[in-house]
Amino acid sequence: MKTATKILLVVVGLLLLVDICFHILARNSNVTFAKQFKLETFHTNNVSVIGIDDAKTGKPLLMNWNYGDGLNPGELSFFSEGINVLNVYFRTNKPPAYRFIFHGPVKSETWWFDRQGIGSFDERIFYDTNADFSKHEIWYQDTWQTVDRRNEKNGIVLNGQWYQLAFDANHNWTINTNR
Repeated sequence: MKTATKILLVVVGLLLLVDICFHILARNSNVTFAKQFKLETFHTNNVSVIGIDDAKTGKPLLMNWNYGDGLNPGELSFFSEGINVLNVYFRTNKPPAYRFIFHGPVKSETWWFDRQGIGSFDERIFYDTNADFSKHEIWYQDTWQTVDRRNEKNGIVLNGQWYQLAFDANHNWTINTNR
């Protein structure tokens, strides 16, 4: 799973880099940063934002949010053609949370988490068109398992039997087999 996470992060980073390079090369190989990109900054309600916009269209490419409240370290937002497609939420003493946003007629979003900070995604939550909860999954025994919430406890169903979820000593998802 660590390999899949690394591949996903590398792919997202490379896509952003390729997009920026393509825009630079497509217009003019001698274009300077100032002609291609516009740096925007603003501060309101204790929130500071630094953004990089496409200078020609004015559409955002990247925004860095600093909440300045001492509790929430910040957020990084990525845009494609001016539309927000990915947010990375930095959290104090926790790994970041990733929100992938899908636009179009069947818009939705998926949140990806590395809850235990082990360097790989181990949980994801899906929301449908109306931002209503759709599905919650955890990575267990090398596959995604749907979380089944019962009596205010999260569990999974294996072979027709419900098991409560927990973490093992290595910070991986496990099930409580003591009944």
